[in-house]
Amino acid sequence: MLKTFLTTSLVTAALLFSGCGSDSEGESRLETQNMIDKANYQGVIDKLENNLTKTPEENLALAAAYMGRAGLSLSDLIKVVGDSDGDFGSFITSIDSATKDSKSPLADLNKATDYYKNVVGTKCDDENAVLTDTQKDICIYKGLSQTMGAATAMNYIADDISGVFSDDSTQDNKLTASTCAMQYAVDGTVEDPACEIVDNGEALTFANKHTYQRIDIIISGESYEYLLTQNGTVRSTVVTKGYCTTKSFDPRVEDMNDADYTSDMHVCPVNEDPDAQKLTTGAVIADALNNGIDAIGVAADDDMKSDIDEFKQEVLDSSDKNPGDEITEEDIINYLNSNNEE
Repeated sequence: MLKTFLTTSLVTAALLFSGCGSDSEGESRLETQNMIDKANYQGVIDKLENNLTKTPEENLALAAAYMGRAGLSLSDLIKVVGDSDGDFGSFITSIDSATKDSKSPLADLNKATDYYKNVVGTKCDDENAVLTDTQKDICIYKGLSQTMGAATAMNYIADDISGVFSDDSTQDNKLTASTCAMQYAVDGTVEDPACEIVDNGEALTFANKHTYQRIDIIISGESYEYLLTQNGTVRSTVVTKGYCTTKSFDPRVEDMNDADYTSDMHVCPVNEDPDAQKLTTGAVIADALNNGIDAIGVAADDDMKSDIDEFKQEVLDSSDKNPGDEITEEDIINYLNSNNEE
């Protein structure tokens, strides 16, 4: 039921963008819409990003452009939702192919979410809010951009996230290392005996001017590198993709077998912008599950809200929590560990 609802709503929401530049208000809006239709997402960003004041239509166009640049155009979104089986594990595995050719899908999805918020504010977070049909459509897009950001982050922290959630799943060592790193960041412990922590207090400052603490997790003789960041007393693992040097994000190589890989490279933060917020694994996933799915639920009827609650409860079940409870980083660790078992 949830899949049918989302797919239908996405088709309806397409009208929101197809009409943006079709009236008599100016050729500029039509030009923007044509660029979106032709998948010239960078052109839209170059045209509108630096405008000091943005109209609601321009915010929506930028949100659509960033989602498209992440690899999730309208047709991609419909396919992703259609390929999922209505549970969160299947939803996660459906994301990877759509975003695999994007340079920075998670950062782009985060930007898209911000532009949707510019239009609807906090209305998508209030289940009692009275929304127009257009606002409901925007909430669906906002929720999907957040939820797909969570799925993208999960793909980064495992070698094969689809294998983890398959019916005959096998243990993924990288995901085990990732949850050990997340737990170590949260409370300084590593409970899994398979994980050996190496923390030499090394600090790395990258080209985005942010400094991170490096740790390594060793499993069965194989070492996995992680970056930690601290906000007050809270430490978190940073979302990374591929490898780069601390001096430049270019080239960003996928793995150590890449011809451009050099020995002075480290795991590379996905966020290259020095002014943007640091993207941390737990925060990205928790925000999507606590706010992104709820944003979709704002546009749903009671039956659909029940389906969405089941979506979240799949995660809460791993921590024996009740429906409506706030999902924490430890809940996410428990959820990933419960699925990453032989």
